[in-house]
Amino acid sequence: MNEPHELSLRDTAKGVAVRAGILSVAALVIGAWVFGLAAKAASGLVKLAVGTILLGIGTGVVTWEVKKVQRHLHGRTQPQPLL
Repeated sequence: MNEPHELSLRDTAKGVAVRAGILSVAALVIGAWVFGLAAKAASGLVKLAVGTILLGIGTGVVTWEVKKVQRHLHGRTQPQPLL
């Protein structure tokens, strides 16, 4: 009664199919989780890049306005050449 049961080819195929299904679902869940993390990181990097660009543009505009006011205060009403 306690003799080991030999697995048939059909039982082995079913076991392999079940394991493959479990691994496929696990890979899908883990892959989706990793993709979610990567998307959040990319979103943060894009926000950082856009913020840096806008900061640079804002700084340039402020510098230009300050120089324009300084020229006006010194009596120069004509714009200076850029070079």
